[in-house]
Amino acid sequence: MKNNLYLFIILIVLISCQSKQDNKSESSSSLTVVPIQQARNLSIGSEVRIQGTISVASGNFFSSTPFGYALQDNTAGIYIIDSIPPMQDEFKLGEIVEVTGILGESNNMLFIEEVTALKKGKTKLISAVNVKTGEVDESTEGMILHTSGIIDSLFNDLPYGYKVYINDGSGLLNIFINTSTGLLSDTIEWQISDSFSVTGFSAQYDTEYEIEPRTRDDMQVFTDN
Repeated sequence: MKNNLYLFIILIVLISCQSKQDNKSESSSSLTVVPIQQARNLSIGSEVRIQGTISVASGNFFSSTPFGYALQDNTAGIYIIDSIPPMQDEFKLGEIVEVTGILGESNNMLFIEEVTALKKGKTKLISAVNVKTGEVDESTEGMILHTSGIIDSLFNDLPYGYKVYINDGSGLLNIFINTSTGLLSDTIEWQISDSFSVTGFSAQYDTEYEIEPRTRDDMQVFTDN
């Protein structure tokens, strides 16, 4: 009798779980693609579907950020946490990807936790927006930016990465170089007062705004001799 009761309970649970899964699938299938800026404006926990161009390749920043990549369209950009499952170089710069996921926030930076991701083709690389060091803020978060300035200070932040603060006269900006990019060896000879030019992902950690370079081509340093 107990065995029959247990089987009945298990059957009810399985039916309930399947019903929830079907509802989730129906909800996901009814979503339409929205501009990334529109997705960013939704409340945390919202399910969203976006399409954009890969601006940060899979795994570039995993030493300081959950494994993932970034997408950008003509309205904005956003970081995507890869969860199905993460694979290094799964998504490469310039690929067009449609992502369905849940909008979240960690350390004041918005992200989408990936539920599904579908490659849609390939296009040209994202062009960086030129900004002053003091203009990197909430409005630029998620985008690819370019700026330059004079090195003000340098800090070792291992195992996560390396901090280089630069200033063009408009404000101090943290250039955060992730250990996972393989670029830390480049920092050995950098010095305060060197000229520094950088392209990278506009990020935020707590109250500090950052630009995070992706490859060696994203940085140029001119030593003040």
